[in-house]
Amino acid sequence: MNSVQPGLAAFRLWLIRRPLSAAAAVLAVTLILIALYQLFSGSVYLDLLNWVDWTTLIMLAVLLLRGIHRLRLDTDLQAVSIALIGALSFVFMYEAIYKLSFYTFLWRMPPGELRELVIQVATALTALVGFAFGKFSLSRSSQIFLGLFIALWIFWLLIGFPQLESGTNFYPAILNLALTHEMIYVLIRATKASLCLVYFFLYKIS
Repeated sequence: MNSVQPGLAAFRLWLIRRPLSAAAAVLAVTLILIALYQLFSGSVYLDLLNWVDWTTLIMLAVLLLRGIHRLRLDTDLQAVSIALIGALSFVFMYEAIYKLSFYTFLWRMPPGELRELVIQVATALTALVGFAFGKFSLSRSSQIFLGLFIALWIFWLLIGFPQLESGTNFYPAILNLALTHEMIYVLIRATKASLCLVYFFLYKIS
């Protein structure tokens, strides 16, 4: 009983001193639990957010928790702000690369698509704030997963950039490989997860 009381006291003190971190952590854990429940129930996409994969939301939540933990010695606002920057930069970096892969050249984009790309790139580049204030660094682990991400993306393009929605290739395949729908899904998830791990290992040890 005596060992429980100090733990509860420390938890209450953490809630009082770091309410933003506590709220963000609760939100992230809740999101992970909901996403896992949906996945185990057979639901892969969240249609309310234009068919976002539940695994993407798990990656977002994990990055948020990672930032809050790594920056626990900084102020509450600093920790949550940088954690949010890292998580959002990850999502928009992926979306920007994904959109660019369809057009290759900017002048081939319709104005609406180009506008979205500009917003995505601008949001992704907010990660520079983390580097500017010494919170991010391109660690060896980040470099390894960056290399893996690039390799997987190139492979995705070489097999024709197949899309899950249509089940067909967007480009003529250079590598003629017969992949099932499940294999394409795993490839796309692995590609996104590797980018997530790039951001996961950006945080310097506090």
